[in-house]
Amino acid sequence: MVERAVRVAVHLKRVTVDSGGCPVSLAYPGILLTGYEDGRQVRERWVPFGDDPSEEDDERLVEALHHAVLWQEQGEAWT
Repeated sequence: MVERAVRVAVHLKRVTVDSGGCPVSLAYPGILLTGYEDGRQVRERWVPFGDDPSEEDDERLVEALHHAVLWQEQGEAWT
């Protein structure tokens, strides 16, 4: 039997872009969901949210957490 676990963490996703020959770094807040099977990382999903999270942000996070928990408990597909 496979042992599954999901880790939930607040995470800043950092991106560097070229702006006219000058690199510019941007950071986006979100929640990082990481899935493990028998201690090995096998899945990862980052769910963005703004500085002032909206109802849509909340719904997206709840849906992602729901899929992650079903994957952990029942092995259902995690999208």
